[in-house]
Amino acid sequence: MTTAHNTIPDRLIKNELEAAKRTIRFFEAILRSSNNGIIVTDATKNIIVANDVFCTFFGTTLRNVIETNLFVWLEQLDGNAAEQWATLAENVCRDGFSKEVCFQKTTRDGVRYFSVNASLVEHLDTKEQGIIVSIWRDITLQRQMENEIISSERLAVLGKVSGSIAHEIKNPLGVIDSSAYYLGLKLKDVDEKIKTHIDRIKSQVRKAAGIIQNLVDVAKMKEPYTETADIAAIIENVLTTLNLPQTIAVRKKMDDTLVVLADKGQLEMVFRNIIVNAVQAMGECGTLSISGQEKPLEENRFIEIRIQDTGPGILPEDRERIFEPLFSTKTTGIGFGLTICKMIIERHGGTITVESEKGKGAAFILQLPVAHEETV
Repeated sequence: MTTAHNTIPDRLIKNELEAAKRTIRFFEAILRSSNNGIIVTDATKNIIVANDVFCTFFGTTLRNVIETNLFVWLEQLDGNAAEQWATLAENVCRDGFSKEVCFQKTTRDGVRYFSVNASLVEHLDTKEQGIIVSIWRDITLQRQMENEIISSERLAVLGKVSGSIAHEIKNPLGVIDSSAYYLGLKLKDVDEKIKTHIDRIKSQVRKAAGIIQNLVDVAKMKEPYTETADIAAIIENVLTTLNLPQTIAVRKKMDDTLVVLADKGQLEMVFRNIIVNAVQAMGECGTLSISGQEKPLEENRFIEIRIQDTGPGILPEDRERIFEPLFSTKTTGIGFGLTICKMIIERHGGTITVESEKGKGAAFILQLPVAHEETV
């Protein structure tokens, strides 16, 4: 009787353990199957449950995440992520759920964006409050597509108005330039102060004409006329014509043969724009490093050109926008130069990206397909 009486609870316990294991496996399967990051935090903000997707967002493993404090990971995000989470947690504890909150994380490959939703978990048996389950969704691709649409819309608007703007402004600028030239001839013997003002007029006219030309270039960018082009020769020609200040040290490290099929004039425009931007960023004093080499890319090969300066660098929030039309970090100019550069490189089947840290300069990396031997 005693033996039979003792075996019944054992069987029940075993069944309950098996049921518990099945439940655990079921929830683990749910966590693994999700394309989103999922974590559960307790009242002290320690992570008690997580899935592998969340861990990959931070380049780590589940072992390194479980039982750590969420703020350890929030500190790796940009901006005021910790304050954003504190507000989120307050709303969740008050309402039981939160609306979408967006975080971003700057990496070497660019900025990743996360949309986070959270809800409150209550244990009815203990009445414990503060356990929050949050779902982290990577919306980087969505943000990139939105930015591309915005850029396309801006370019479309520019295309419609740039022609008339250029025509209306070019004529008065021509009159001003001619008048300044005439005054310069007639006032040869005046003091240096008047000559300085005349030179300023001419300089500002040239600057305004350059802005107008950029407008026209964006709106009427021609398809590239491709021929075999030596990258090193194009860059050397740009450096020669720019006549950089002697306070700028130029370091070049180029492979002997870097040949692409390209429009030489358009590539010159790209290199000139990036180099001028680099010099302006350094305040006309620093080191400009230019390197070029051939690299493999899957089954093909490409040429990588890296143009790096020692300026103040680009802020993370600006780095994602510098190729957008009408966006500029300068006090002068209206933000067309890098837009044109991106358009040209992409029309040549290449890519252009930027690497930068605040206070450590910026590097523009251009990749162009290698010209095949049969086409050279």
